[in-house]
Amino acid sequence: MAGGKWMGWWGHLGAAKQRGIVTYTLSPYEQRAFAGALHQAVFNTFRRVSGQAFYIAVPMGLAYGVFTWGKENHQWRLSKEGHALHGDH
Repeated sequence: MAGGKWMGWWGHLGAAKQRGIVTYTLSPYEQRAFAGALHQAVFNTFRRVSGQAFYIAVPMGLAYGVFTWGKENHQWRLSKEGHALHGDH
């Protein structure tokens, strides 16, 4: 009670009932929170990865090329021919 007047339950504070307010509800048994989530995840992941592939593939290709060149050059420099051309250690 507030000021000697009962104010009603929460949300019904003694005012006149409002008209024209429509409330919609959906049963929890009808909701599908993860409907299509796996399908969307697969295609969204593919779209995002394919969009970034150029930015990843080119530097990795260059790094692989430099790495293989370095290994071959190192092996060549350890050979007799490499020693003869560049001198001994």
